[in-house]
Amino acid sequence: MATTPPQHPFFTHLVALLSVYELGPSLPTPIPKYDGPSDWQIESIMRSLSAMARRMYTAEEALNSIRAADA
Repeated sequence: MATTPPQHPFFTHLVALLSVYELGPSLPTPIPKYDGPSDWQIESIMRSLSAMARRMYTAEEALNSIRAADA
């Protein structure tokens, strides 16, 4: 029987984080916090994801404003 190697805690966190981001701002869900082992690569990924999420939410808010103005 094959065993599955243990997942790195950061990968588990990424799955949860991306699932929340996929829901979008219409379902206010708390952003999971990562408190596992970290290094410069993980911190860089987290910084980039945070910036991308801010841009995504800003774009969705702008789109909703445009749609509301057109209605």
